Amino acid sequence: MELAKIRNKARQEATSEAPAQAAPLEEPAVAGVFEEPLPKQAVSLPDSLFDLQPPVVSFPSPVSFRPEQPELRFDPLAKILAGREYDRAVNGAVNLEPEQETQPVSFEVDFEEFLCFRLGDEEYGINIMEIKEIIKPRELTEVPRAPGFVDGVLSLRGVIVPVFTMRKRLGMTLDYDGSQERIVIVRSGDGLHGLRVDRVTDVVKISKTDREATPSVLEGVAREFVSGIGRTGKRMLIILDICKVVDTALGEVV
Repeated sequence: MELAKIRNKARQEATSEAPAQAAPLEEPAVAGVFEEPLPKQAVSLPDSLFDLQPPVVSFPSPVSFRPEQPELRFDPLAKILAGREYDRAVNGAVNLEPEQETQPVSFEVDFEEFLCFRLGDEEYGINIMEIKEIIKPRELTEVPRAPGFVDGVLSLRGVIVPVFTMRKRLGMTLDYDGSQERIVIVRSGDGLHGLRVDRVTDVVKISKTDREATPSVLEGVAREFVSGIGRTGKRMLIILDICKVVDTALGEVV
C-alpha cells in the first residue's frame, strides 16, 4: 500500500476515535509523492447580509442668502423738509406742499466795453459793439457840396464809406501830429462811416454805476454828440453817441 493511503487511513481512524481532538497539522509531502487536492467546500453567506440598508447620511440644509439691501443715504435737505412738513401739520397749516425754491441773487455787475481814442488832450470812447474795424489813413475821394467835416469817401471792399474828421466835427483846431492817425469804421443803422481820430489808445470796461449823465456845461450840437461820462480809475472818458455824430442834419459845432 502506498504511503499516502496509509496516512489517510490512519487520519480517519484518529478522527473517529477522538472527534473532539483537533486534527493534527499536515506534514509536508515527501519529495516525489503528490497529494490529491482536497475538495473545496462552498461557503454559504446568510441571506440577511444583503438586506442591510445603507446608513442615511444627513447633509446640512443650504444656507439661504438674503439679497443685500441698498444702503440708505442720509439726505439732510429731505430731513429739513420733512421737519417743516411736520411743523405745519402740527400747527394746523393747510398747505402742506414744499416751499418754492428762491432764486439765487445775482451779484454780477453789468459792464460795457469802450474803444478809447484821443483828440488833442481829451479822451473819447465808443462802444465796441458799434465798431467794425480800424484802418490806417488812405487816399480819399472828395464829394462835392459835402459838409465841411466830411473829408471824402473811400471804398472798403466794395462798400462806399464817408469819412468824418472828428476834429472838425467837434469844432477843434487842425494843428496836430497825424503820425498815429487812424480811421475807425463804425456802424450806424445799415451804413458804415469812418471817423478820423488822432490815435487809438486801448479798450476799457466801465460799469453802469461808473457812468454819469452828460454835463450841463455842454450846449448846442456838442451836447447832442455826448451820451455820458465814464470813469475808470483816474481816467475820465467822454462817451460819444455815434448815431448823432454821423447825422449830417445836426450841422457843425461852432
